[in-house]
Amino acid sequence: MVHTRLKLFCFHHAGGSAWSFAGWGQWLGRAIEVVPVSLPPRSVSATGAPGAVSTMADLVREVTGRLAPSLDEPYAFYGHSMGSLVAYGVAQAQLAAGRRPPLCFVAGAHRAPHLPAPDMTAELSDSGSLELLSGLGGAGRLLRENPRRMRAVVDRLREDLLVGATYRHPAEGHRPLPCPVHVLHGSDDPLVPAAHAAAWNRHADGIFSLRAMPGGHFFHKEHKELFFEELGQALGAAHADRMTPAR
Repeated sequence: MVHTRLKLFCFHHAGGSAWSFAGWGQWLGRAIEVVPVSLPPRSVSATGAPGAVSTMADLVREVTGRLAPSLDEPYAFYGHSMGSLVAYGVAQAQLAAGRRPPLCFVAGAHRAPHLPAPDMTAELSDSGSLELLSGLGGAGRLLRENPRRMRAVVDRLREDLLVGATYRHPAEGHRPLPCPVHVLHGSDDPLVPAAHAAAWNRHADGIFSLRAMPGGHFFHKEHKELFFEELGQALGAAHADRMTPAR
């Protein structure tokens, strides 16, 4: 019997990129195929990159269209911070279209989507963006020492926060996800209180788990071994259920 690998589509945080998931395959092992999701350019300015999206609704629509051909077989989603919201939007689009939902949904470092977002767009100068990145643990030493790279990250963060601020949770139409929903949040994360992470249970139509991880908003970088152990267990359980023959 051939056991196929479970594809894990990973959605990055604001200011991040598909490179945020480099090395994840080594941590999760051969049973999981890590698929970093490259998002389209984001910009709310008139001089933005060609083809850039300016709202969260447009971002989700574009990503859903790009991924749809790859979501015909069992798959899982992991989203970190803003990525959780994008992943949730794509999962909802799958449900609305009558297509296959994820086998497992894991959200990291983000409040439940129906809760109002804190205003993070008031101070988006270069210094303010850098201070935010540093305060959340997202600006490493090598990044701080590379002005050109830091400039690109700050620009991406600013645009991502502005696009994220356009999200409005629909008053109706969204359904609880018909798959296990696992939520991870940092115990010292200033942006995501435990109660806001726990509120994801409203969006689960079955198994739900909440795990407080030591660390802040980027706990997955601070405590990699523990993080991948938690993520691997969630994915492993879903994968095992998938491979168990129906009786």
